[in-house]
Amino acid sequence: MPNILVVEDDAAIRGLVSEVLRDDGYQVREATNGVEALESLRQARPDLIVLDLMMPVMDGWTFVEECRRKEWCGEVPIVVTSALHDLPRTADQLRALGVRTCLAKPFDVDGLLALVERYAPS
Repeated sequence: MPNILVVEDDAAIRGLVSEVLRDDGYQVREATNGVEALESLRQARPDLIVLDLMMPVMDGWTFVEECRRKEWCGEVPIVVTSALHDLPRTADQLRALGVRTCLAKPFDVDGLLALVERYAPS
């Protein structure tokens, strides 16, 4: 089963997303910001990243830019979650950086699982 990296600074959301993915059979690792996520990627490349945009230390934008510069991270599929009000325009900019899709917060669990199933290589 694919390995998913969940990058989210809100502990409740991170825990819920991780639990839902584990219950669906995925292996899950967690990070609370972009710096932790890059370190996690250096140790083991996931099959998919579920990434929050607004985080302390290193936000999702910076993480995506850094990730795409690294050979060991470059092509990992990324699904962004965000509560930004201008998410459609933001999504277009993120797709230009190689993000697969964006999911608006609050999101339903079934919608998240559908995107993970679509973008995580099996």
